[in-house]
Amino acid sequence: MISVKRVRSTGITILSIFVFLLAAWNGLRLGETIFFWKTLKTYGAHPLYIAISGGVWFIAGLLLFWGLWFGKPWGWAAALGGTVGYFAWYWFDRLVLQKPHTNWPFVLIVDIILLLMVFAILFARKTRRFFKRDDYE
Repeated sequence: MISVKRVRSTGITILSIFVFLLAAWNGLRLGETIFFWKTLKTYGAHPLYIAISGGVWFIAGLLLFWGLWFGKPWGWAAALGGTVGYFAWYWFDRLVLQKPHTNWPFVLIVDIILLLMVFAILFARKTRRFFKRDDYE
């Protein structure tokens, strides 16, 4: 069986780093929630929800980073699902669980631009080739 060395595209490298930073951010959310649990409860926040969501996105982000960075066969689909899932969760949290913000049109435009950038990276020919498995490791 001939193994062909696959080269990670610049887009996947950037997306992987972004996913890693997002995972780290959620890991910090989890840690800070545990550290400031009593303070959050005092001010009416929901520390259990913050800790669970931070922990879930921390673990999911690290797994997704690993799948993207090493070109795992499931990495492409996980990136697509993770992107849609994260943005859906973000907007659910923002619209349902938080008090209304006046800057929502700006955030929506930025989110749409980010989604389009991620989709452009994921659907690029180089990206699809990177995740295609011919050697069936």
